[in-house]
Amino acid sequence: MDFVPAADLTPVAFARHGVFSSAWAAAAGLDSDAVGRLVRSGRAHPLVRGWYAVGPPGDERDRHRLAATAAYLRLGGRARVSHHSSLVFHGLPLYRADLATVHLTRTGPGSSRNRPGVKVHPSLPMDGAADRVPIAVGIVQSGLEADPLTALVAADAALHRRSVTSPEIEDAVNLLSGRHGIGPVRAVLAGADTRIESPGESVLGHRLRALGWAVTPQFMVVTDLGTRYADFRIDGTRVLVEFDGKVKYGGERGADVLFAEKRREDALRRRGWLVERFVWAEIERVPLIERRIEAAVATAARLGWA
Repeated sequence: MDFVPAADLTPVAFARHGVFSSAWAAAAGLDSDAVGRLVRSGRAHPLVRGWYAVGPPGDERDRHRLAATAAYLRLGGRARVSHHSSLVFHGLPLYRADLATVHLTRTGPGSSRNRPGVKVHPSLPMDGAADRVPIAVGIVQSGLEADPLTALVAADAALHRRSVTSPEIEDAVNLLSGRHGIGPVRAVLAGADTRIESPGESVLGHRLRALGWAVTPQFMVVTDLGTRYADFRIDGTRVLVEFDGKVKYGGERGADVLFAEKRREDALRRRGWLVERFVWAEIERVPLIERRIEAAVATAARLGWA
């Protein structure tokens, strides 16, 4: 084998899962100055203290995944990736989750511990993969650490993909019973539904239920264009509610999509359905949702569509 000077080594030679530590670099003959040169040249990217990625991460989620991998390897199996950090590995959507901090849960005795960019939580009695908590546990933990809607968005997606079951989520809620904030998380997760197809639908559906409206997700309507599905029906009314966050209507293809969507809504209206549409900027404004839904229900009733 030809000798390779330490200064010319690429971190790929000693990295694992796309990350490496300063200790691993030192074992390969690279001192701190050499690691610094790798960082300045773009061949390494700092993650958490003493750990680096091989090259720049693709995006914020990718950086979090690499940082979680580094934190897990640094602890040598004494903790598992957890909370919303575990959801990143499963490709689940994140809502109101702080990707600046990695979360792990101990596998044995020990208290919580915080370092810049890393938070280690006390252990839980559970099974699962050696490197991360079960999906359902990570979902509930994310709601406790971030926001109850963080858990709902992830739960809806996991249920829709059949990555988790409702009983598993219930078991995870029970496992974490007694934790601060479990009440709101439990209440919000009661609305988790396998029919929800996007994070925006998760949030909008929750807003509608919180306003007192009973809704049916993915409501089927037979039109003259064929069978169509609305994101929600306000039960007992002729009002359909749609979340518009799937596409941007720019360019030629966007114009085609917009035209097809207009034809779809026209077909729904010909069948006596009133369609109320919301975008991301609007589903955070609960009073706006309340006013528009109440107005739509009143309009449908006035037209004799109720």
